[in-house]
Amino acid sequence: MEPAATSEAVATLSRRWADVVLEDEEDAVFEPVEAGSDEQPPATARTWRLVGKFLTTKLVKMEFMSQVMASVWQPVKGVQVSELQPGFFLFVFYHEMDICLVLEGGPWSFENHTFVCKRIEDGVIPVTIPLDSVDMWVQVHDLPLSYTSDLILEQVGNFMGTFIKVDDRFSDAPWKTFYRIRVSISVIKPLKRRMKLLKRDKSTCWVNFRYERLHNFCYFCGLMGHLHKYCLKARDAGIPMDQYPYGESLRAGLRKGPRKVGASWLLDKNSNPMVETLSGIAPGLRADEICRGEAVTGFAHGENVTVMAASKRRRGEVNVGTRGNANVGSDIVMTEIQKNLFVAGSGSQTRPSL
Repeated sequence: MEPAATSEAVATLSRRWADVVLEDEEDAVFEPVEAGSDEQPPATARTWRLVGKFLTTKLVKMEFMSQVMASVWQPVKGVQVSELQPGFFLFVFYHEMDICLVLEGGPWSFENHTFVCKRIEDGVIPVTIPLDSVDMWVQVHDLPLSYTSDLILEQVGNFMGTFIKVDDRFSDAPWKTFYRIRVSISVIKPLKRRMKLLKRDKSTCWVNFRYERLHNFCYFCGLMGHLHKYCLKARDAGIPMDQYPYGESLRAGLRKGPRKVGASWLLDKNSNPMVETLSGIAPGLRADEICRGEAVTGFAHGENVTVMAASKRRRGEVNVGTRGNANVGSDIVMTEIQKNLFVAGSGSQTRPSL
């Protein structure tokens, strides 16, 4: 095309669209038209929603995760789960108490990965909710006398994160081994191990923290969401693990080691049956002494998964540990392994007595 013809075409288009003014998108406001007051809106079930994610880089399968979490929460009116983005989930509840129990009963986990969640209200875009903190119960140990008021505990909670509330159980007790506070803990900052308390006489003492239902966290950097063996800082440091600044002592309560299976069929050196009880292996204790009455439930803890042995009763024959002896018609305890019962953090938290 000749330059003269091109210039003429541009001039023609300019004259044609000269009167057209593009409206600024930022100034335009769209207002939806609501239904008239005389019109009844369609009846819809009221819902309560929260969004959440798990502190892990692994792929979380929604189908399996939703079944595990629902079986632990047991919402009376059900819950609907959908994946908004990879690793970002929306949970819709149909009763307010169901969502309240989830928010107040946490922190939860799936395969020992901490579940970070927030409640969302109407008119909020779910993917814009910042998921950077998790509410946890923290035990405050070694507080001196006269430094245990609710006001001081609130300040301790704000030192760790954002204070929520104090556990008011045994509020009349003159002395407690530890004090429990609910704190919103940041997941992008290292956990607080302890705090140096300046007393009124200008002397100092250490106040130690223990976290209840603390899931995967790094023993080197103190961040939740990964283990020290996958931490780049820990690898670059090149120091043995027993010199890491964090450790298992940060968890409240003692974690039980792997339980031995099959002890009821084993014999000691004196040919006496060895039966596993809740406190360990009891030599010389007959199996029927354990099976009779309430069933014994044991727990096996691993690094990332926990298995619970649940008991079941049926009528039938029982071998009570001595070969050839059977009682017909007596009760027998059948044990079956149910995986992932604890993976959502539903297990009873071990707490030292106050």
